[in-house]
Amino acid sequence: MALDSATLMVNPAARGVPSHYDWTRPQRFLLKRGIETRLVIPSSPEDARCEAAQSARAGDRWLFVVGGDGSLRVAAAGLAGSQTALAALPMGTVNVWARETSIPPKLKAALETHLSGRIERIDIGRAGDEPFLLMASAGWDAVVARDVSPSLKRKLGDLAYVLQGIRSVRQLHGQPVEWSADGHRSHSHIATMVISNTRLYGGRVMFTPDARATDGVFDYVALMPRHPGDTIGLAVRLVMRRLSHALRVKSGRARAISIDTPGIAVQLDGDYVGETPMTFTIEPRALAVSLPGGPLPAILAAPAFEPHATDGAMWQPQPA
Repeated sequence: MALDSATLMVNPAARGVPSHYDWTRPQRFLLKRGIETRLVIPSSPEDARCEAAQSARAGDRWLFVVGGDGSLRVAAAGLAGSQTALAALPMGTVNVWARETSIPPKLKAALETHLSGRIERIDIGRAGDEPFLLMASAGWDAVVARDVSPSLKRKLGDLAYVLQGIRSVRQLHGQPVEWSADGHRSHSHIATMVISNTRLYGGRVMFTPDARATDGVFDYVALMPRHPGDTIGLAVRLVMRRLSHALRVKSGRARAISIDTPGIAVQLDGDYVGETPMTFTIEPRALAVSLPGGPLPAILAAPAFEPHATDGAMWQPQPA
């Protein structure tokens, strides 16, 4: 009987990856379970993309990725369109994808979860040619992602973003933005726009609590505070999950979003990637992912929605 095959890819720069761990141990563990596994430790993001593409070409059942959401995002670029499943072994700064899908944080438990789990397909986003699994944003929070110290991220995890946000709070102001959603053009005074494929933002809050990674559309939210009081009010509503009905919010669903105003910072899954102008598109069911067995997580099992847009309120589920 032929063995299943897999690749185990380790990002040595990820926050939770121990510097002296023997990575042949999980490789041997997988072999005992009947899975012939190639071990790779990429030297750069581009090397990681190439290794992920090689895993897909080899017809691996799984690409196990040791790292965080940024590592998964890079791996997805090489796997998109293939049958090889992205299997997260969470050791990053925040591990939002693992939290969304209930993949346990311990290495052996995560491996066992994947081996006894299921494989599903999800949408992925693109910002130009760059993929993302979770969400993109343009504006103030992307400036925070750009400026946060890598060493502080390794020490404090997601709290490093909070501290950087506090330092940057004086920069939280809107600016005129020309943008479009599915061809419908808008001009808005925006502080930040979040374009989501999933729900959790930074592992702590939800800008888009109804987003689903299998519906073929983005959920987006633009925050448009006019003064510090608006900013505080929006922050409170965000924490209380009442953002959808705020007056200084524009939200909706779309398959393609373009931000035409130049010079606005952009982040993807927590990684700063550049500035606008930029177009965000979605690729339905482009990525195979490995998930725990049992009921599907909410980001895959929620009801479908019709893509649309609105000022000040999220769209509700369409009747059957």
